[in-house]
Amino acid sequence: MAMGKVEPFGSNDEHYLGFAFVVTCAVQLSCFAIAFACKFDLITDFAGSSNFVLLGLLTLGLGGSFTSRQIAVTALLTISRVELAVFLLYRVCTRKSDTRFDDTRDSFVKFLVFWVFQIFWVYLVSFPVIWVNSVTDIDPDLGWLDCFGWVVWAIGFGSQLSSDFQKLLFRKNPSNRLKICKRGLWSYSRHPNYFGEICMWWGIFISTIPVWLEHGEGTGWSTIVSPLFTMLILLFLSGMPTAEGKALERWYTNGDDLRKEYELYRNQTAPIIPFCPSIYVALPDCIKWVFCFEYHRYEYPGTESQAITRHV
Repeated sequence: MAMGKVEPFGSNDEHYLGFAFVVTCAVQLSCFAIAFACKFDLITDFAGSSNFVLLGLLTLGLGGSFTSRQIAVTALLTISRVELAVFLLYRVCTRKSDTRFDDTRDSFVKFLVFWVFQIFWVYLVSFPVIWVNSVTDIDPDLGWLDCFGWVVWAIGFGSQLSSDFQKLLFRKNPSNRLKICKRGLWSYSRHPNYFGEICMWWGIFISTIPVWLEHGEGTGWSTIVSPLFTMLILLFLSGMPTAEGKALERWYTNGDDLRKEYELYRNQTAPIIPFCPSIYVALPDCIKWVFCFEYHRYEYPGTESQAITRHV
């Protein structure tokens, strides 16, 4: 039931984008101050994930209309970020520290750069939910786009949840040290968790399309920044480039048998989108590059060049 829209920054911020940015800056910079002062990096991922939930719930409450679509997309965001926050917090607490920050946690500037990046990650990726929660005068009937978006989200959430726990259980077994995880989805994708993350944000974006199409306002298209920025991060910034490339050293410096086993796994396993290994290995390199995101930058430095993807 509608309760009346509240606009903290006035009518010039009718879609809560300014409000959301200020809230995100306040949350992330406060957490940065605590983390840097205490040399404490256990809260970094938790702070990011919980910030998503805060934006979703705040904008839903401020909008006051509580339509079925608004409740649905806010719930999808909340479920996905709570799962991610709990999983990442458990993982970093188990490991006692986050090795990503070994070279940055003592540097004010370097550590701050991470938190500023996290501000833009939370803010831009939340766009579809923030925007749709701000629209109180239009509520199109639920239709096929909503259902399609929710199905895409469900595929993504299932992929991320199952792949995260498959890898977690695999690594908890000490005998699996220096062994390649080929369990479940990891036998079809080298990073099925990234596939899941991308699908979830495309799904949320798709399910909000009916609102801004009927609203007739051009700013609605800007919400596509959410899935596109997610892909940018995972394909070119802190996802694949840090998970592969130089990070593959352990597979190439612990004997020829391990190197050959990994190269066989790599050649027949798609980087992101789950694919049947027997089909993927037979695909032309140009198809892998264009449609499967198999880029040269993901290879371990020094490996021999044989594919067209090595020129990307």
